[in-house]
Amino acid sequence: MERETRVGCQSAREGGFTFVELLVVVGVLAVLAAMLIPALANTQPDSRLSQCLNNERQIVLGWRMYADDNNDVLAPNDYPFSTKLAWSPSSGKFVSWVAGTMANVFDATDPNGSKVLVDARGSRLAAYVTKDAAVYKCPGDELPSGSAGNFTSTKPFVRSYSMNSAVGTLWGNSTSFGGTFGPIGAPVKGGWLPGAAFNANQTAYSTYGKMTSLSQPGPAGTFVIMDENSLTINDCTMAVPAVRGANGYLIDYPASYHNGAANIAFADGHALVHKWQDRRTYTPVPGGAIQFSPNNLDTDYLAGITSAAR
Repeated sequence: MERETRVGCQSAREGGFTFVELLVVVGVLAVLAAMLIPALANTQPDSRLSQCLNNERQIVLGWRMYADDNNDVLAPNDYPFSTKLAWSPSSGKFVSWVAGTMANVFDATDPNGSKVLVDARGSRLAAYVTKDAAVYKCPGDELPSGSAGNFTSTKPFVRSYSMNSAVGTLWGNSTSFGGTFGPIGAPVKGGWLPGAAFNANQTAYSTYGKMTSLSQPGPAGTFVIMDENSLTINDCTMAVPAVRGANGYLIDYPASYHNGAANIAFADGHALVHKWQDRRTYTPVPGGAIQFSPNNLDTDYLAGITSAAR
């Protein structure tokens, strides 16, 4: 018994860790933790990005529901870019999928701005999207430094999203953009699709007034809603040329609120995060002027999801 006890004690001592060994193990674990923590931090969910994606999905869902209730005709996407909100029951002047221009302080900021977004008299999707005006605002769009044409804001804008200018229908009267566009319910003209010069009568690129007209690039390939840069956002439309390569231009600039990326929602209802490759894409020139941006991978991408040649 005595021998067995000694052997047992000796075995226990031989099977244990020395103090030096414990220090080595602790040191290795500390190094691993130092390596993993930054990597894990980068994988944490971005709640603002997720909320922005959800906002855009809600808007596109309401947009599709509107078409279902209106014989496949898409919501209006037609609004004079710098004109303060105005409507009347008889004319429906300046009605669109969402009313208000960020180029006017009354429409762009609270307390009035949020009321405009959810008032169905001017915002046609108000009956199909949540009554919470926050759905039109990207949580990452925080800085009160936006400048949209007519004024510089000291408060954040109430809206961050705009709609593809090739998608939707007309509503404005004959004075919209200084010319007669066509009857209410006709497809938008897509005047910026050819490039730097606005052409209300362009026929080179397709526009889409009904869900069934979205044949090319198709519902899964045609963007409807996108984060727009606060320096160029004004009316509810996002003017993106459909030209590529050496002829690339930037009219309305995408935002980059999500670490150099923007959220984009498509006609089939899906939304994604797109990382911009070229800094020119989300860096407007002073005053938000049109910028020639040749050989820009981003303008090529945007052209491909905006419209198709007829």
